[in-house]
Amino acid sequence: MSKIKLYWRALRAYAFTITVIQIILGSVIAKFEIPDLKFNYFHFFLALLGGVIAHAGSNVIADYYDFKKNVDRKGTFGSSGVLVEKLLTPREIFIYAVFLFFLAFLIGLYFILILPNKIILIILIVIGGFLGIFYTATPIGLKYKALGDIAVFIAYGPVMTLGAYFVQSASFSWLPVLYSIPLAFLVDAVLHGNNLRDIENDKVVNIKTVPIILGEEKAKKVYYVLIFSAYISQILLIIFADMPYYTLLTLFSFPFAIKLLKMVKNKEKIDKKVFALIDMYTSQFHLIFGLLIIAGFFVSYIFR
Repeated sequence: MSKIKLYWRALRAYAFTITVIQIILGSVIAKFEIPDLKFNYFHFFLALLGGVIAHAGSNVIADYYDFKKNVDRKGTFGSSGVLVEKLLTPREIFIYAVFLFFLAFLIGLYFILILPNKIILIILIVIGGFLGIFYTATPIGLKYKALGDIAVFIAYGPVMTLGAYFVQSASFSWLPVLYSIPLAFLVDAVLHGNNLRDIENDKVVNIKTVPIILGEEKAKKVYYVLIFSAYISQILLIIFADMPYYTLLTLFSFPFAIKLLKMVKNKEKIDKKVFALIDMYTSQFHLIFGLLIIAGFFVSYIFR
């Protein structure tokens, strides 16, 4: 396999849909809230590129530290596998992660230099960068202290959505923060499904995740809560925060949600190689749910 393919594999690009959806959502909310806003497509695509690169950097640095802590080893799932299979060296992966974060920083710096009210953007970039890097990086390692759920909820929910909103409007609003919550629950569900799958493997290396602390049965219930919370929080936002009624298009995703819930409920009865994909399946659900929310905003904008 060529080096280019290996570096691509290290990115774990299947998860980028999470970032793409959040960036689109934040951008759409800006246009919805400010109808006369002149939508800047260059800023949109640049923010999308920056978000994806930052996500890629977080994935790559996670591979590095998970390998160093022996979380990723032969027989485990979830990583890109390039270090476990000795296809790339830890040094190569670390340099790759630094390079990706540097590219994301340059894009963020561009927005800081050209946009007004830059303090808001600086705060968002600092929070996002901190959570993306120290999700696994020492000495903090949020993932290993059962704080990963909070980190991904914030980083891939309010921070990313508000950031996309800001590069269009150059202003702060609570709406993108609030409207990101349903999808933030699903981002957390992706991580929680991953940790639920890895509960036995993670115990061996003495790290803490929510499933390890709670135990498997209670951790399953947390997964159920996260999935249902996406729908419940959306309904509450429609009632109390003027989220468009058309976003209830998300109810069409409910059959897919039921399949995921059944899969988690019957974890012990499912082939391990099948359940190993629970994070990918949950990520796909996030994509479906997110596209339906975005479609709801478009319909509401047209018929407002």
